[in-house]
Amino acid sequence: MTDSRSAVGIPTQAEKDALKQVRVNSFSVVPTTVAPFGTVTATWDVTIPDTAFDIALILHNQPVGGTGTKTFRLATQSESFALSAVINDPPLPFASRMLKTIRVGVNSAGCQDQPLPASAVTVPLKETLDSVFSSGDNFTLKDGGSDVTAGDDGLVDIHVPLTIDVPDWFDADMDIHIQLTITGADGHVFVAVPVVDPQVNFSLLSNLASLGCTDAIGSGMTKMAYAFLERMVDAELRPVVEQRILDQVNSFLTTLQNNDPQKRTFVMSMLIFSAARGLIITGCPQ
Repeated sequence: MTDSRSAVGIPTQAEKDALKQVRVNSFSVVPTTVAPFGTVTATWDVTIPDTAFDIALILHNQPVGGTGTKTFRLATQSESFALSAVINDPPLPFASRMLKTIRVGVNSAGCQDQPLPASAVTVPLKETLDSVFSSGDNFTLKDGGSDVTAGDDGLVDIHVPLTIDVPDWFDADMDIHIQLTITGADGHVFVAVPVVDPQVNFSLLSNLASLGCTDAIGSGMTKMAYAFLERMVDAELRPVVEQRILDQVNSFLTTLQNNDPQKRTFVMSMLIFSAARGLIITGCPQ
């Protein structure tokens, strides 16, 4: 088929004419206002003409038939439900025509916040780290234990100072630097670990005694420590942090439900953590 579209994929006049023949008999989305995590039902009836092109319908980014009913669950933000007719003519981009759009609003009037101090995260995390790094056979946690502080934008900064027992050699110092980011939305808690950085250092005396070879030994130990810590943080530390925060979230949501006259189920819509604001959990009725 000869196509007069340019390199940028401009629809041909024939495609435009075909799409203009698509007729919307009815289209509705009800209700048009819901509580967070509420559901809406879309109903449509569209007549698709018999043309030389394969015309399809897209509803809210999902392919649908010419007639139907479909339920969607919203989260915490208002959304627009668009019904479009498209012609997919590979390898060129498809031609499309917007048929109808209905906006559904999310009413967060029933949502409630629970503010907690940053220590609700940092203190249990320090206890966990001190417990993990106090049980090693070849290393010792230094006095004072780990240092866990809250930063901005969900950041938790962690330093774990250790003394490593190296058989038949000088002891080494290791400082483990870990950064976590904590966020939450739509019923889920997300803990990411963008930084895992162990640094191994030996004393000046060991460097002199080894004629400078200690630096190479320290570099090799740092690489091995990185591989071990990356697995440990991902398999043990991150899940523990997520579960501790989820326990606090679930406790708050249970309290909201118990205190609600209608005994509605509540879901976390957002979780914010920072040094300035602490931990803020927002719960909304379903």
